[in-house]
Amino acid sequence: MDRKNFFLGMACIVGAFALFFLTKPATPPPGATPAPAPATAVAPAAPSLVAKPAATLPVSAQSARPVPLESAKSFVIENEKLKVTLTDRGGAIREIRLKKEFADVTKQGVVVFNARNDESALALAVKNPLTGKLETILSEFAVQPGASADKITFVGGLADGTRIERSFTLATKDGAEPYSLGFATKVIPAAGKPAATVWVSTGCWQPTEGDSANQFLSVLAYDGEDLTRVGLDVFTDSSGFFGLGAHKAQADHAVASVAKPFLWIASGNQFFSSIIHPADASARGARTEVLVLPVGFEGGKRGLQAFASWEPVPAADLSRTFAGEFFVGPKEYARVAALPDGQVAVLQFSKLLGFISFGAVCKLLLAVLGGVHWLLEWSGAWSWGWAIVLLTCLIKVITWPLTSIQMKAAKKMQKFAKPMQDIREKHKDNPEKMQKELMKLYTENKINPFAGCLPILIQMPIFFGLYTSFQTTVELRLHSFLWIADLSAPDTIFELGGFPVNLLPVLMGVTMWLSMRMSPQPSGDGSQKTIFLMMTLLFPVICYPMASALTLYMTIQNLLTMLQTWLTKDEPDVVVIPPATKKVKG
Repeated sequence: MDRKNFFLGMACIVGAFALFFLTKPATPPPGATPAPAPATAVAPAAPSLVAKPAATLPVSAQSARPVPLESAKSFVIENEKLKVTLTDRGGAIREIRLKKEFADVTKQGVVVFNARNDESALALAVKNPLTGKLETILSEFAVQPGASADKITFVGGLADGTRIERSFTLATKDGAEPYSLGFATKVIPAAGKPAATVWVSTGCWQPTEGDSANQFLSVLAYDGEDLTRVGLDVFTDSSGFFGLGAHKAQADHAVASVAKPFLWIASGNQFFSSIIHPADASARGARTEVLVLPVGFEGGKRGLQAFASWEPVPAADLSRTFAGEFFVGPKEYARVAALPDGQVAVLQFSKLLGFISFGAVCKLLLAVLGGVHWLLEWSGAWSWGWAIVLLTCLIKVITWPLTSIQMKAAKKMQKFAKPMQDIREKHKDNPEKMQKELMKLYTENKINPFAGCLPILIQMPIFFGLYTSFQTTVELRLHSFLWIADLSAPDTIFELGGFPVNLLPVLMGVTMWLSMRMSPQPSGDGSQKTIFLMMTLLFPVICYPMASALTLYMTIQNLLTMLQTWLTKDEPDVVVIPPATKKVKG
């Protein structure tokens, strides 16, 4: 490897990593988007319906008088996973407690969906014909007889005589998705009038501590082919990158699917999602409109919710029924992959350089990780940590032959370092002659100068796939291993002057350096050694704030590579055949 190749390689490595991490949503400046907070911890007590008086949407000016938030009545339905608190104020969902999902490592409370949001989830809204603005339906909805522990029906209406019937049903049967809530909203117009178009809210999640750039706090809309994402950056002033992409913060953001309707709309954060999925084509109609809105929380924190309208096919009496499933739960791969119409896209697998997808690799790695964990569940609290260790070993077994090829090629190239350097020195003033002589040397000794690149080409998709997967792998959330308190977060052991001290990235860097020292260096001028040294310094810095699951994988992978290098160190030497010289006639 000459100096030109060295500088070219360094430029490629730095450029690839720079583009990869610069294409992620940037962290907003202080004061623009506040720092995220951990998931809301809620003790298992009766839900409070008192909220701060600052509605996200303007209160409807209907003659049907709005019910004050503090005087609204609450009703509860629940199953083994969810405790749903509904309100007669619009006949919607005030909040949902995820009974099996702890809020943090203290395990003193549970995650609460739509917490501290003044708008209810699945709240209805209608568009004011004069202003064109959405107005939430906040009038009283009466509970109908026959309510049970898992089902409830509300009836209310609009000032023009429109009747609205709303029902909510939780799954309780074996085999049914326990995090899904069945819903149906029937709009029955007054005689001689068309049914009003109603909009329904996705609700809102709190931002998570691990998603410091708000990369996964978003609203998603999927039409069967394209996934539309709206993040908090739309609602934040930005000066752009040297002016490129500069924009002013929007008060709301409209999205429409006119040619075909959206199959589902979701609001989510790093680990959890709420998905409105219409039941069938008749419920979806021909088009969908979405209005995304920021939600303000205490301390300047923000979240996102959306109001969406579909156009269900009208019945004979001109009534329209919008029915479907409302998934509110963790973004577990196996769980969301089983949901219909591509709802697995809520995992938001990021793309390298913004367009190279690692979705297939991510899904494969998560499926294998889930299977390995299933085999190791008996190991107890550390089962997910052991699953990562075993997954790393499986990947190493698969890539072992490729790594052997790399090591043999490196050893062979190392033997030819002196002849290659001699050719470069001899023909330094004639680059064309130099390349011909080098190619002759490669051919006569059966050298493939690119053989060492194959393992890297295989391992890089695995690295980026795991990097992408582990950012949103809720299965690892709050699970400990060794000194690691949470595999989905950095393994901070203490803070020094406010700076977190993470041990695994340091160990990863040390093992990378030791692995490099043990590996043969094919380049005679030491340029490859410099590249490896730069990577040894660069990777720990890049991985320092990432999930400890990723740095655990990298550390174990380095140790296994050191073992392989030690096992293959006594292979026979390569015999160097110097390039043949042409005989001079005469």
